[in-house]
Amino acid sequence: MRNFLQYFYSLIFVALIGCSSADQYSKEIIKVDKLVSNTLETNNLPGLSLTIVKDGNKIYSKGFGYADIDKQIQVLPSKTKFRIGSFSKTLAASALMKLVEEGKIDLDASIYNYVPDYPKKKWDFTSRQIAGHLSGIRSYNEGEMMINENFSNVKDALNVFKMDSLLHKPDTKYHYSTHAWTLLSLIIENTSGQSFLNYMQTDVFDKLNMNNTHAEKISLTDVEKVNYYMLDSTKQIIVAPEVDNSWKWAGGGFISTTEDVAKFLLAHSHNGYLTQESLTEMISPQKNIDGEITNYGIGWRTRYDKNNNTLIGHTGGSIGGTTYAFMAPHSNTIIVMTTNLSNASFGNLPDDLFELFNE
Repeated sequence: MRNFLQYFYSLIFVALIGCSSADQYSKEIIKVDKLVSNTLETNNLPGLSLTIVKDGNKIYSKGFGYADIDKQIQVLPSKTKFRIGSFSKTLAASALMKLVEEGKIDLDASIYNYVPDYPKKKWDFTSRQIAGHLSGIRSYNEGEMMINENFSNVKDALNVFKMDSLLHKPDTKYHYSTHAWTLLSLIIENTSGQSFLNYMQTDVFDKLNMNNTHAEKISLTDVEKVNYYMLDSTKQIIVAPEVDNSWKWAGGGFISTTEDVAKFLLAHSHNGYLTQESLTEMISPQKNIDGEITNYGIGWRTRYDKNNNTLIGHTGGSIGGTTYAFMAPHSNTIIVMTTNLSNASFGNLPDDLFELFNE
């Protein structure tokens, strides 16, 4: 069993030095273009945005296909906003840890310290358990991904699931739950003294200069937002049905560009925005009561590439959107890709890209 904390300290907190540039990787970049073009065609993706950061420098950022097929609007990585799905959890995790650093939240205290009006359950549980999908709060019921109702605040959004029983005793099982992050967003709201969305804007996005990241509000027109697509039963691209993601802002309701997401990951590859202690706590996989590693920390997932190197980040799936956003500490490489298609497959593209920049 690898010592994850030691591995993290020895790799991800290396100084981002050097003067890497796109010119250094001209041969690799030619291969990237070919790999992405093949993926776009093979997997029938309407549009794709890809940003790659190496040693702290953006070495590749390019759009493929269309943000809007009918209008033939091209994808621009600096401007085109996609639904990033569950990568929203990773964004919200930073807000949570800011409040932990300020002493306003204890990850191991009862959630009822922060949300006393939340319906009592058979077992008590904590913010850490919520953030690591160990609380027992259920996942989606059939059809909930298609909710098209507007919730004016996160407290109202709790109505989707708050009366349901926990599925199991906390810490006994890993059960992925986007709903759990809606509860976490209310904890953030109650402890910060701001609405959840305002806090995300002022204390995360503004501070990291993420100027193209925000909650997707259906009532607002955003000319740089993609059109959303899905595949029909014959694998043809069609327009996805309208949904309103206000019921899951923290768990899957933000839109962003690949360049903003890459900027976020870079800011979390070293201490500065958050302390080294907070970063370590976020990315360290939690364990259930039997000691089984979940490969999920606090809003961050651990994966391994085909060479068994550690990758940390998150994926995201939405109606009309699929996201992959991970960084490889061993090679100081960040790869962020998004597409405007439901349940899209990137195939071997992520592994192939990390392999190209493995040194």
